[in-house]
Amino acid sequence: MLGIDIGGTRTKWVQWSPEYGVLDHGELATPRDLRAVVELTVALIRDADVAAAGIAVPGCLSDDLRRIELLPNLPGPWADLPFADEVETRTGVPVRLVNDARAFATAELRMGAARGVDDALFVTIGTGIGGALALNGEVVRARGDAVGELGHMICRPDGTACGCGARGCLETVAGGWALVAQVRARGGRAETPEDVVRSTGQVERDVLDDAGRALGLVLSNVVAYTGVTTVVIGGGVAPAFAYLRPAVEAELVHRARLTGPVDLRLAHLGPTAGALGAAIITGADR
Repeated sequence: MLGIDIGGTRTKWVQWSPEYGVLDHGELATPRDLRAVVELTVALIRDADVAAAGIAVPGCLSDDLRRIELLPNLPGPWADLPFADEVETRTGVPVRLVNDARAFATAELRMGAARGVDDALFVTIGTGIGGALALNGEVVRARGDAVGELGHMICRPDGTACGCGARGCLETVAGGWALVAQVRARGGRAETPEDVVRSTGQVERDVLDDAGRALGLVLSNVVAYTGVTTVVIGGGVAPAFAYLRPAVEAELVHRARLTGPVDLRLAHLGPTAGALGAAIITGADR
């Protein structure tokens, strides 16, 4: 099976089999043009010579899981493109579309940080922010693979406009490129999310602290609502979580009387977890 994870910045791929595990993997820059993303996906599948491919995307899918309805961090008329059908026609390989956060959660639940845990909340921090929920040992799914959009929970009601159409979504405060934008707005010189994390400047520390409070607020609400107290943090900007953690924990303490302690864990499977999860889900469908 081939798993492809189309991220807002990087596209990761994993070739995987149930018998032998990960056979090969790699990553490339994600093109900013819709047609170029399609061409990259087709090329990866053709080069892999596999029986089926799972494609994880950071957005909303159609109910039949054949189209991408919205990709907030990859502009273009995605809703007008029969993505799965086109890729299948051009490669001759069956394609399964999944949400990237739910793919990440599947991999971490089966063989990563949440292995052996029945109920867990998953957060991916990258260009944007994704989420997923596992109950009774299974990642919760609904039409369009839509359960778990943590990044689009509103934490600043009068905040910045989000690519989803709302204002003040979590990913406009704590997503990777939101961190860069906020540092620049305060006079800093960051070019990438990594610059924000590596800097020892007060502006960068203030931005990360604010992002941690926003993330903690959203997590505290979800923990209170679901009763799930194991939280797995991953994604390309997850190394920044060491700087976010104190503010996140401070927010969670406010709900401790209701929820009890929350177990915050870092993901184990690294940047290819989403691609691996897409391959695992696709393999289970066959």
